[in-house]
Amino acid sequence: MSREKKRQLVDELVQMARAHEAANDAFDEVAREKLGINRTDLRCLNIIDNSGPMTAGRLAELSGLTTAAVTSVLDRLERAGYARRVRDQPDRRQVLVEVTSLLAERATPIWGPLGEEARSTLSRMSADELQALIDFYRLGIELNERHIERVRHLDTA
Repeated sequence: MSREKKRQLVDELVQMARAHEAANDAFDEVAREKLGINRTDLRCLNIIDNSGPMTAGRLAELSGLTTAAVTSVLDRLERAGYARRVRDQPDRRQVLVEVTSLLAERATPIWGPLGEEARSTLSRMSADELQALIDFYRLGIELNERHIERVRHLDTA
């Protein structure tokens, strides 16, 4: 393969990744409207749902929000019935936040069919193709994580 062709493929892949992100954002916008929450709250629910119960401090780290902002998020999510604060069983001094069954009940009709179709489509791919996708997403995560602090400290004013 020529260098030019490979460069074109890399450019197309970057463009497709950005389009994929925009499609995810558009879907999440409709989903958050159906759930009656804002974007930040949905992002925090996603973090908790993907990672499991965690402290508010850990949610602040993963979301990039301040601890005060996370407290407000958790207050709203508790009022909506989508998250709750619970005592950590091994360490009763620590409070964890977790998602509720109400979230699962309301989220399943939204994301369930999407997940089923995605799994069906992905199951037709070879193990090597799946591994390439996993590697691509892992690379994207690592790239973003490496550049978060750099951008946070940019002097753009």
